[in-house]
Amino acid sequence: MSATVPALIVSSVMPHPPISGGHKRTLRLMEAIARAGAIPHLLTVDRGQPGAADELRARGWRVDVPVEAPPSLGSRLRQHAARRPGQYLTSVDRRLRELAPDAAFVQFEHPLNAYYWDAIGGARSVLSTHNVDSELLRGSARQARGLARARLTNRASAMRSAERRAARRADAVLAVSEHDRSYFSTLSDHVLIAPNGVDAEFFELQDEVPDNHDILFFANYNHPPNADGIARFLSEGWPRLAALDEKARLLLAGGEMPDGLARQADREARVVRLGFVADLPDLLRRSRLVLVPLWHGGGTRLKVLEALASARPVVGTPLGVEQIGVVDGRHAVIAQTPGALADETASLLADPERSMALGREGRDLAQRFRWDRALAGAEELYRGWIREGA
Repeated sequence: MSATVPALIVSSVMPHPPISGGHKRTLRLMEAIARAGAIPHLLTVDRGQPGAADELRARGWRVDVPVEAPPSLGSRLRQHAARRPGQYLTSVDRRLRELAPDAAFVQFEHPLNAYYWDAIGGARSVLSTHNVDSELLRGSARQARGLARARLTNRASAMRSAERRAARRADAVLAVSEHDRSYFSTLSDHVLIAPNGVDAEFFELQDEVPDNHDILFFANYNHPPNADGIARFLSEGWPRLAALDEKARLLLAGGEMPDGLARQADREARVVRLGFVADLPDLLRRSRLVLVPLWHGGGTRLKVLEALASARPVVGTPLGVEQIGVVDGRHAVIAQTPGALADETASLLADPERSMALGREGRDLAQRFRWDRALAGAEELYRGWIREGA
């Protein structure tokens, strides 16, 4: 096997540009594959933004975007019968059968993309997980009511089945946290922690906080824990914070905000919806602190790591800052309830010296999560398999 051997990555998204945490993680893993000595070969039915595939090809990588026909009623019924929470793509199956025999390995990004075991034959395989999605869905179900709750509960069960099938078949599983490693270790003998990381550009921001009272929450709102968390804070925490600090503004950045949440935000004074922001480091540079009000979900929070790396103080719930070693009062401020988050935020807004001290300690903590360090274990796995096949 030559040094230019391909490694296949099956993904539901075109990971360039890295507009979300999932996009960014997939892209950084592809970069780790390239550093390990293989040519990343992306297989996705997502065409992405205009020119996105060409941008990846300009790196010397390969990109396949097969055309998939709309699912028929029969295929949908078969999907439900097989307890697959996502569609089985025949175009991906066909292309994998052609490409897998010459690949160093096949990496499935997310269990929803790991249906194609017969198509890859004897090729080695990696299941790259971004969360324990069945747990996230169960958490969302507990927040829902009526038919929505039943639908989410059923989807969580189907997702758990998909996770279990994929982890048992894969030769290795990548998990983002110790909690996730523990879950997948009951299903696989080879689970590596490959946490989320931080791009170098966030560390380049000055550690002096700006002279304003702008509080930033940034997220993809199609992820239910994000939408649920900020909705709860708007209802129970923001009125208190707005009364404590008349200069405070809450900036909500990110795309795909549900209509109900948008209306809720628009009813509140000094809450500003920014939509998708292309230059996140610049937005962090202009923000006084970062709020992380999450009460369900999992994984390693990219938003927290990026805020810490930017030397911006973070106020969050215990769940919001878990899995990265945050010490309350040293790296960030932790509070459990919306009212307590409001009180701690107001206290930090009134104390710029304490804010900067937290920012500096938070940046030191984030250093260990630079992407090349965070993915060192995954890169070592890739390199070993590539050498064994050479």
